[in-house]
Amino acid sequence: MSQAQVQAAAFAPPKKNKKPWTAARIALSIVKWVGLTLLCVLFLFPIWWMIVSSFKPQTLIYEQLDSFMTFLPSTWNVLEWFTSYGNLFNSFDYFGTAILNSILYCGITVFGVLLINSFAGYALARLRFPGSNVITTIVILLIIVPVETSIVPQYVILSHLGLLSSPVARVAGYLLPSLVSAFYIFMFRQYFLGMPKELEEAAEIDGAGKFKTYFVIMVPLAKAIFATVAIFTFMGAWNEYVFADLMFPQAQQKPLQAFLQLVNTYNPKDLSMVMAALTVSTIPIAIVYIFCQRYIVEGVSFSGLK
Repeated sequence: MSQAQVQAAAFAPPKKNKKPWTAARIALSIVKWVGLTLLCVLFLFPIWWMIVSSFKPQTLIYEQLDSFMTFLPSTWNVLEWFTSYGNLFNSFDYFGTAILNSILYCGITVFGVLLINSFAGYALARLRFPGSNVITTIVILLIIVPVETSIVPQYVILSHLGLLSSPVARVAGYLLPSLVSAFYIFMFRQYFLGMPKELEEAAEIDGAGKFKTYFVIMVPLAKAIFATVAIFTFMGAWNEYVFADLMFPQAQQKPLQAFLQLVNTYNPKDLSMVMAALTVSTIPIAIVYIFCQRYIVEGVSFSGLK
């Protein structure tokens, strides 16, 4: 055995002895898995019903509500499942535009949030300047303010700034308030506080300035918090409805979540098209949550006080 292997063996954590499978432990494990399965079914069956209903004609949705068939497709011909999706795009000229709008708005918001809030969090964590403690306290206090209370003041301010005068100005007015978040500033600050100061001292000795230190040293080491904030921001921007509906009276500028209201109030109302639209709006969030849930869990721990 080599010296490296000896050292690795010396510092390796001791192996845990597995507990024997007793009758009580087996019963507890069965109860745990049954309970988790029931909770999973409880939370997922409305989503499953929504997806299956988007594959059916509207008449069958109502007819099968009181039977188990409501959770199964009406036909096993896969090509017929997407009839309501085709009708959705044919009935609403701007439905595809709404999807693209959501992607564009989310992309700009995520980039702006990562840049601006990380700068602010880094400054509050690493730089010492007059009033830094006061600003940190204000940021913490702003976290408890409900977002809904700021919608009307934001709209009034945007109106006085002339950001409601044209379609392009409305897009800018819609995006600007979402680029700064007290919660994300706090998350970045807490993460940067936990990083060793020796990294910056070494970079300063090598002649690196603050910006170079930040982009070359700090950002690569803070990938976890950047990924966490990016996920949270994307989910929040994609699900934004109230402020988007207020800012965009024209259908061609609405993001997808605001456009869903037009689908829901379409006359004659087609429930299968409504379910298809809801399914389309749910797919990106489901994909992000499934593949990035590790970062979501880490984000909760990052936001704790250090």
